[in-house]
Amino acid sequence: MKTHIVFGLVLKVLLIQVYLFSKTLAAPSPIIKFPGDSTPKTDKELAVQYLNKYYGCPKDNCNLFVLKDTLKKMQKFFGLPETGDLDQNTIETMKKPRCGNPDVANYNFFPRKPKWEKNHITYRIIGYTPDLDPETVDDAFARAFQVWSDVTPLRFNRIHDGEADIMINFGRWEHGDGYPFDGKDGLLAHAFAPGPGIGGDSHFDDDELWTLGEGQVVRVKYGNADGEYCKFPFWFNGKEYNSCTDAGRSDGFLWCSTTKDFDADGKYGFCPHESLFTMGGNGDGQPCKFPFKFQGQSYDQCTTEGRTDGYRWCGTTEDYDRDKKYGFCPETAMSTVGGNSEGAPCVFPFIFLGNKYDSCTSAGRNDGKLWCASTSSYDDDRKWGFCPDQGYSLFLVAAHEFGHAMGLEHSEDPGALMAPIYTYTKNFRLSQDDIKGIQELYEVSTDVEPGPGPGPGPGPRPTLGPVTPELCKHDIVFDGVAQIRGETFFFKDRFMWRTVNPRGKPTGPLLVATFWPDLPEKIDAVYEAPQDEKAVFFSGNEYWVYTASNLDRGYPKKLTSLGLPPDVQRVDAAFNWGRNKKTYIFAGDRYWKSLPGTGLYSRNATIKQQAEN
Repeated sequence: MKTHIVFGLVLKVLLIQVYLFSKTLAAPSPIIKFPGDSTPKTDKELAVQYLNKYYGCPKDNCNLFVLKDTLKKMQKFFGLPETGDLDQNTIETMKKPRCGNPDVANYNFFPRKPKWEKNHITYRIIGYTPDLDPETVDDAFARAFQVWSDVTPLRFNRIHDGEADIMINFGRWEHGDGYPFDGKDGLLAHAFAPGPGIGGDSHFDDDELWTLGEGQVVRVKYGNADGEYCKFPFWFNGKEYNSCTDAGRSDGFLWCSTTKDFDADGKYGFCPHESLFTMGGNGDGQPCKFPFKFQGQSYDQCTTEGRTDGYRWCGTTEDYDRDKKYGFCPETAMSTVGGNSEGAPCVFPFIFLGNKYDSCTSAGRNDGKLWCASTSSYDDDRKWGFCPDQGYSLFLVAAHEFGHAMGLEHSEDPGALMAPIYTYTKNFRLSQDDIKGIQELYEVSTDVEPGPGPGPGPGPRPTLGPVTPELCKHDIVFDGVAQIRGETFFFKDRFMWRTVNPRGKPTGPLLVATFWPDLPEKIDAVYEAPQDEKAVFFSGNEYWVYTASNLDRGYPKKLTSLGLPPDVQRVDAAFNWGRNKKTYIFAGDRYWKSLPGTGLYSRNATIKQQAEN
């Protein structure tokens, strides 16, 4: 009887503790439908839409049998196990940002192999994205064309008026060609095969954040670094900043450092803002004049009224109706992307479902994407947009699309520029697959002759680019092998293979940057610390630490921060031994072992000395 009483008392105490503990936890934010956001799709809906758009699965007749057969084709194209099932890897591949053109095979050509029947091709830039200044856009497109002119007899000349062979523009959703974009992420751009009319034209989705691949490109005005670019992150008064800030100022103007350390260098400039200047229009770059009158209404901020393209503008005098002077508002360093705010900047703090937020949040979403309100209260105004991320390299996407405009289709080689999925590559080189494809199309000899570099001949000599290794056809010495989150990964240069079954054939090759985008092209060693669920990569005299696919803040760091001596400029191998939970790092004939509880490494004897003991 006493046992029952004691048990009952203990149970009551436990229930009270659980109740009190639960009261201390904030209730998770409910998932809501944001205005202007696309409705989330089920895996089946996503697959049917994807296979219809890129693999020709009939929209009204993509039944289970046809779906399974088409799914196998898609899995084969991307080097996935050909199961015909909607497994996690297949769904993840379908969700990756990509080109809007359908998929075919290695350096394939459009049907009937359309190509330009001349070597001098003109292009014209019809519109610009507000994400980048015009000079940066011009340069990105020029470099993208040069990718192809370097390996073919083709020459590209820009014109500013009239009809060009290739017309380049930015647009949102339905933009006049019958192939609508889909908002932020997903479909990035598309291009048409060579030919008259719309042939060769290339269109870019302006709901994306266009950068050079490493975050917003912000060119400053005034200060003591006029015309230079913000350097994110930067340090100011001992604090790290990842975007423009008004810290240290009383006038509210946003600024940034143009070096990593403002405290040391003192270099700065003001970030683009309509109170400093406008772009385009006929206002000669003058700043916005708030409030200004338009069609009898007063406006105290930039607006999209009167326009159908969604671009924000303002009057540069107090009365647009009288003076007809205006300019487009520049994107600020915290301008939103997508959503329904037409690029208006974030406003902090803002209220969402009664709670105050001082920074971007993923509250209310089930996809983890960061967003903000563009007014002080989302609850009142329901105006929002996604917060800036690394964005997409306009140069790389344009080089891919211009490949289509030359006549190339998608390649199943994951290392090729013409592969359909976007992957940022810091030190880009055109692959051998791309070179072979474009040179066959434009009848350049692909026989590589021995001897010195190209001379002043009539056309380009054959060019060698990086080749994607094939696991079963080449003898491969891997740079690193590691078990990460239950899978075995094999690394070679910028490629990797993965498997959950050590006896089965690994999936791949896949680009390392697809999973860990900040890594260099070649690693020296890798291991996973299972107790922390972190993957650690070594390259040269630095190392990178990742949680899942996210680079931990403050990395990369020097090897010396691990306690390794300065003369160690690279490591040869590293692993975590499950038996004693310690990590071992090898360089030459020396190795180091982690110290318990510190994360630092102690010097050990050489491998030979250890073996002799």
